[in-house]
Amino acid sequence: MTAKRKPIKLFDRFRIAKRAFAASGIGYDVTRSSRLNRAFAIMAGFMASADKHLDKYTLGRLRELCRMHDRQSALFSGLLDRALDNIFGAHFDFIPGTTDKELNKEIKNYITERMERRNCSTDRLRDFSELTRTALRAVWNDGDCLLVKRQDGSLGTFEADQIETPADISRQRKRIVMGVELGDDNQHLGYWVKQRKTRGDSGMLERTNESSIRVASQYAILPAYRKRYNQTRGVPFLATVMNRFISLNNYIDYESIAAEINSMLGFQIKKESGSGDYELPGKLPNTEGKTESTFEKLQKMESGMIFELAIGENVEMIGSQRPGSNFKEYITTSCRLMGAGIGYPLELMLLDFSQTNYSSARAALGEARRSFRNWQRFSQNHICIPWYRWQISRAIASGLLPAKPEIFKVRCQWPAWDYIDPAKEAIGNKIAIRTRTKSISEGIRERGGEPDEVFAEMSAEREKLKSLNIELPEEQIKTSEKGS
Repeated sequence: MTAKRKPIKLFDRFRIAKRAFAASGIGYDVTRSSRLNRAFAIMAGFMASADKHLDKYTLGRLRELCRMHDRQSALFSGLLDRALDNIFGAHFDFIPGTTDKELNKEIKNYITERMERRNCSTDRLRDFSELTRTALRAVWNDGDCLLVKRQDGSLGTFEADQIETPADISRQRKRIVMGVELGDDNQHLGYWVKQRKTRGDSGMLERTNESSIRVASQYAILPAYRKRYNQTRGVPFLATVMNRFISLNNYIDYESIAAEINSMLGFQIKKESGSGDYELPGKLPNTEGKTESTFEKLQKMESGMIFELAIGENVEMIGSQRPGSNFKEYITTSCRLMGAGIGYPLELMLLDFSQTNYSSARAALGEARRSFRNWQRFSQNHICIPWYRWQISRAIASGLLPAKPEIFKVRCQWPAWDYIDPAKEAIGNKIAIRTRTKSISEGIRERGGEPDEVFAEMSAEREKLKSLNIELPEEQIKTSEKGS
């Protein structure tokens, strides 16, 4: 006796269809292997929310694609390295902005000590500059990361995939989206993270029964790159150019393999048309009494080998022109398209300024530096200033610094960029200062210096030269002009 099959209710049918719809994917096309899904993704994504376009599967695929190319691709990894070098440079610093110079020095000494690796990160491996660079790299590759404020003043670091919704979400009775606890107005109330524990030389994950840990938002810093208002988690900044980069990377690999094969010596035996059927010397018939066809032959040439050919046959080397004639143009065009998506000029992507002059190089680097300044502002607002104010608050609470309203004023000192043509840039700055369109302090800050420190050093230097009866070149000129 067979059991009767239970009919599927209308609500269950709707739920099954909904799951199938979600599994089909309406997010980024690069996360799907087939291009046939593009049309469906466009139609299905019209009324989708930001979080729908960035579900757990899509975000996971995007992160792993970016991480893989960052590990293995010289172009991709170099692009990130050059961007971070231009944004952070070799030195980053905080400049306190109170009216009390002595207090500024006291704050500067305290912050400098907190920026050291033994005080900055929980693992004691990164100072503040290194930690911020890694956090910004995570924003480019993963979309976001989490920095947790510890009681000792250090920062605990969590990667994007460690922020996830706990398994017992039904018991929490809270609104949690991809590991972020949200309020009624979508404000972030807390983050649910899992500590990653590894062991062994291979770094295998250690199985633990520990549940997710909740971190309140006031104790966390979440730098994230968002493109829509109701987007809970960040999207990798490089996701939009990933399709183009994968195509370019595959093209370079295929052309490299073809060129490598072409560099090997290969020969073919060609038979003149109408020469008849001839057998190679010493060739034996098969069991059916028929000779093998040309396509079934497998010839091998040893070093210094001389062999006899049949009548009408000759030996020619196999060769092809690889890479193709459009190799350079394809690489250049693809890099320009990727650069347009992330604000990166071709010259900076390939480090090739052979086809530029002063004006075009200045224009290209000017566009790139606008993008770098935006990322400096992003890092300042989402990482640097929140960390600085937290450290100042801790110092006030412990009595190390006085509680003054202006004590939180600060300026981030970013690295300076080298002049394209130092002589022309110097003349331009001189004219701008004389016409009062730029201050001397502004020019010093553009070069990565602190005006007060530079002025103090100039004054001390002038007094020292005066005590040694050494005149500067401009003073010698003024003395000669007065004498005449």
